[in-house]
Amino acid sequence: MNRNAVETIVKDPALVDRRHAQICEAALKLFSRKGFHQTSVREIAEATGLGIGTLYSYIQTKEDILTLLYRRILATFEARMREATRGIQEPRMQFQAALEATLRVYDEYRDEVLLLYRESHAVGRQGLEALFEVDRTYVGCFREILERGVRCGQFRAADPQLLAVCILFLCAVWPLKRWNLKQYTLETLTQAVATLLLEGVGARAAPRPAGQ
Repeated sequence: MNRNAVETIVKDPALVDRRHAQICEAALKLFSRKGFHQTSVREIAEATGLGIGTLYSYIQTKEDILTLLYRRILATFEARMREATRGIQEPRMQFQAALEATLRVYDEYRDEVLLLYRESHAVGRQGLEALFEVDRTYVGCFREILERGVRCGQFRAADPQLLAVCILFLCAVWPLKRWNLKQYTLETLTQAVATLLLEGVGARAAPRPAGQ
């Protein structure tokens, strides 16, 4: 999968990746302060220290920047989840590790997530289709864990795809409803969500081998 998914004039992948990171960092600050529609491409170019002509060597439209932001954050989600669950065989423990990693990323990128939820309509139909594909990949990580848990009898049978989508939506309460959760810490929220979800899927610890 092409992480950037934005056509560029420049063909050096390493340079494109560095410039895209530079553009995203500058644009995020402007979008968060002024809003997407009130921020001009010229302002983004000035914030990055690039000429506007040079900037257009790495993007085609302002909407491309939202696409880049979205894909980079989802790539971070996926990488953190896979790192957190690597080597864990028991589905219940793997599920909890994935959930904790997801909420930590939501906390770390809460401003970006809030911006993207608010402005995702601006990327257009083609951009949304690309983003949906990335989102499906991340949902698939949770679905695989749930399917394994059902097969080995740790989770009750359910629709793993639907449940995976609902889990991610529930996790998004942290950045989207932060104004109403100021009295809670991330640790408190993580424990509450983990308990709710694990009880909801009927999670049971793996049986101990005989003699233990």
